[in-house]
Amino acid sequence: MERNSSLWKDLTDEHPVCTSWKREAEGAIYHLASILFVVGFMGGSGFFGLLYVFSLLGLGFLCSAIWAWVDVCAVDIFSWNFVLFIICFMQFVHIAYQVHSITFAREFQLLYSSIFQPLGTSLPVFRTIALSSELVTLEKEHCYAMQGKTSIDKLSLLVSGSSWILLNGTH
Repeated sequence: MERNSSLWKDLTDEHPVCTSWKREAEGAIYHLASILFVVGFMGGSGFFGLLYVFSLLGLGFLCSAIWAWVDVCAVDIFSWNFVLFIICFMQFVHIAYQVHSITFAREFQLLYSSIFQPLGTSLPVFRTIALSSELVTLEKEHCYAMQGKTSIDKLSLLVSGSSWILLNGTH
C-alpha cells in the first residue's frame, strides 16, 4: 500500500512540470465553457443538429477565450480559443444560410409540410427530389392517366388541382 501512496505522491506533488498544483477551483467562466462543450457534442445530425453543435461549441470556445484572457492571462490559449470561436461562428453562418436558402413554390411547401416532413425527410433531401421533378397543371376535365391505357413509369402526387411528377421510372 505504501508503494501506491508514493506513486500518487510522485505524480501529484513531485512532478517535474507541475511542482505546485493550484488548490482552488477555476472560475465560473471555465466551468461554463466545459459544460457548453459537453452539451455541444451531444448534438444530432442534419442541418439543425449542426447548427446546435456549432453554436454551443462556438460559445464554449468564446468562454474559454474570455477565461484565458481574464483569469489565466495566456495569450496562446486566448488566441487558439478565439480562432476556434471564429471558425465555429463562420460555420454556423454558412449552415444557417444553407437552411434559409432552401425555398419552394407554394405547392412544394404544402407537399413537404403535409407528406415529407412528417416522414422525417430533411429539406436538402426534399430539395433534391423537387429539383428532379416536374410540375404539370391539369386543365379542367383533363385526364392525366387512364387505367389500362396509360403506361405508368412515374410516381405522381395530386396537389390542389395540379399533378406533381416526383420520380421518372426510366432512371
